[in-house]
Amino acid sequence: MEHEMEVAGLGSAGGVSHGEHHPVRSGQPCANCKTIVEDRYCTTCGQLASNFHRPVWDLVMSSLADTFALDGRLSRSLPLLLFRPGRMTRNYLDGKRARYVPPFRLFLLSSVLFFLTLFTLGDRLGWYSDWHIGDEIGREIPGTITYVPDGDSDAPDVPVIDEAYVQDLRDELANSDISDERREEISKQLAAAQGGINMNNILLPSGRVDREALRQAVDERVGPEATPEAHEQMWRAADHAATVYENQDKFGARIREWAPRFSLLFMPILSLLLALLYVWHRKQYIYDHVITALHIQTFIYFMLTGLLLVGALLPQNVWWLVMFGLTVPVVYIYKQLRVTYGTGRFMSLMRTLILLLISTIILSTLSVCLVILSFYLV
Repeated sequence: MEHEMEVAGLGSAGGVSHGEHHPVRSGQPCANCKTIVEDRYCTTCGQLASNFHRPVWDLVMSSLADTFALDGRLSRSLPLLLFRPGRMTRNYLDGKRARYVPPFRLFLLSSVLFFLTLFTLGDRLGWYSDWHIGDEIGREIPGTITYVPDGDSDAPDVPVIDEAYVQDLRDELANSDISDERREEISKQLAAAQGGINMNNILLPSGRVDREALRQAVDERVGPEATPEAHEQMWRAADHAATVYENQDKFGARIREWAPRFSLLFMPILSLLLALLYVWHRKQYIYDHVITALHIQTFIYFMLTGLLLVGALLPQNVWWLVMFGLTVPVVYIYKQLRVTYGTGRFMSLMRTLILLLISTIILSTLSVCLVILSFYLV
């Protein structure tokens, strides 16, 4: 997915201005359709009347100047998008489109920048290292598990439950003098030690999962009354979970691969939510809602990219950045709806809160689906 994002980023950056830095020859036939070109573009096929058979350095410099020109559409689009919510959207819907970067191209550019920043900074600064489940499993309950050699020095140690530790927990739980908080804590420890499939019971010192111990644990929990099909289904699920545990790097790579695609899926959902919130506005069409949704998500991506960069430079201010990231979108969406749709303060605020509530639920659902999909793709 990293390569796909690089291609998308180049494609999105390539159209943020008009191509004014490429010299043209007006009054000459178009190389594509032979129509006389009176200005920069052919009026018949729209092709730029520029000759690209030039020295490579001249061609590269012209392309870079065209892409990052300060007098291009990008410089006119970003200030309005970031600091005047809804103004560019309203202008675009009113037909003033030539001066701005097309909404989907700007959305694509912002999403590429966000995910590249997120993944690159995360790798370099070790943001994802704490997500790895490793040797800390089971250490929350010291003494629960010991590894006892089975007599063969060449064979791996056998994970067993420390019965003495479990008995100590039971004896302490039977003591009527302990507090309610301590009793609840002991109950949880005892349940972890002897109930469910305790990871400590199936982990080998090498960090891999003992499949024989796992199958035995699954059979014990399913019970003899279950059908063979149920036994096999539970075993396959447990075996795949063990595979994911042993290949956590691959699991993380799958999440990173599919996260941009899931974020793209949210755009039509947001457009549909806007359409439902303004269903009684007869002058608003689905096109208007799509443009509004694109601009809202574009702002969110640019904001998050900036917060990631500032957080990497000033990690001591991370909580202030979190508060900023939670507050600013509420204000932005409120003003975006007011300016774009021309609704009053109260109705804009109500729609903003409803939109945020439903969006949070949907994003949480998409996140769960992302984890489940990545789990099964390992």
